Amino acid sequence: MLSTRISRPATTLRGIAGAAALALLGACAPTKPIATGEPGISVDPNQTVKVALLAPLGSGDPGRERIGINIVNAAKLAQADLTNASIDLVVYPDQGTSAGGAAAARQAVAEGAKIIIGPLFSTATAGAEPVAREAGLTVLSLSNNPDVAGGNVYILGNTFANSADQIVGFAQSRGLNSFGVVYPNGIEGEAARAAAEAAIQRRGGIVVASQGYNLSVEGINSTAPAAAEALQRAGANAVILTDGPTGGLGLMAKGLRDGGLSPDYAQFLGMQRWDVSAEAIGDPALQGGAFVAPDPAYAGAFAGRYQNAYGEAPHELASLGFDGVAAVGALIAEARSSGGEPFDPGRVTQSSGFAGASGPFRLLPDGTIQRNLAVLTVQNGSASIARGAARSFDSLGN
Repeated sequence: MLSTRISRPATTLRGIAGAAALALLGACAPTKPIATGEPGISVDPNQTVKVALLAPLGSGDPGRERIGINIVNAAKLAQADLTNASIDLVVYPDQGTSAGGAAAARQAVAEGAKIIIGPLFSTATAGAEPVAREAGLTVLSLSNNPDVAGGNVYILGNTFANSADQIVGFAQSRGLNSFGVVYPNGIEGEAARAAAEAAIQRRGGIVVASQGYNLSVEGINSTAPAAAEALQRAGANAVILTDGPTGGLGLMAKGLRDGGLSPDYAQFLGMQRWDVSAEAIGDPALQGGAFVAPDPAYAGAFAGRYQNAYGEAPHELASLGFDGVAAVGALIAEARSSGGEPFDPGRVTQSSGFAGASGPFRLLPDGTIQRNLAVLTVQNGSASIARGAARSFDSLGN
């Protein structure tokens, strides 16, 4: 049975606008839930399961509205794919706020939801979490903020830790093992730096230098020459640039190259997608560099399907809605076939993972996620696949 509805709160939703602005999940305020390890409520997988989708709708912000609509649309695509699982998917606007997340979760619980997908923002997730925990519900948050993961909350958004682990592994497979980390100052930059250094150390690499900078033209220009000298002196042959194209990536890369850090000596590595910007891909300072991204084969297939269904390209966060519904459907189908509770923590964190819109992913016992990513290299103004995403977790080096 296919059933998708929008459950509206007592207050009327404002009109949905078409303009969009990218929401930066990493900028959301971090909060920690209380981990409980409780198995949650009992769910009969042989009956239609009510699934709540908390989406960032109802705030009146055009960017958030577009993202919310795209997430809901993608969730419907996944719902249409389900076999051996019947769900009643109900959409609850959470406005992208803590209060909105709590109110949406309360309404979902009152209306009989058995699992929650969303919210997208960590602030809204933090609001929804205690309500869901008290009701015994698992939350598959769409956030990428690990600070809200744990207990009854699993995050579906790709994390800095996951990106760092895979770009470091790629560099080491190319014989690079002396790493520098260059990052913008601030909460997001510090989180990325910590993830990069942890991945390097876990994989047996060496962090030879780390350098922060203020995210401004003046800050980058004043930092880059000394950073280039320090990286050379320390012997870095791989330099992780944690910033993205909308930040200081290009300017810092140019400053380091102009400061004498030759591409023949050190390869630049990216933890964020460079291919979202034609300017970045064409930047002379980034030629020869490598970055992680969803595998184009998977992502392209999903984008084409979304385009055919809705007449427009999906927002890059839309696939999270697809992944949430796909995972719920797979858990229900497995419980139907093998018995047991569909949303038991052991089943949710099964090592084989799930098939997502942008490739395989699996949820970890600490509530975070592992996603198989591709690595792309930049040459002559274009990006090409240097290493495709592993098709299963058995083939992914750990």
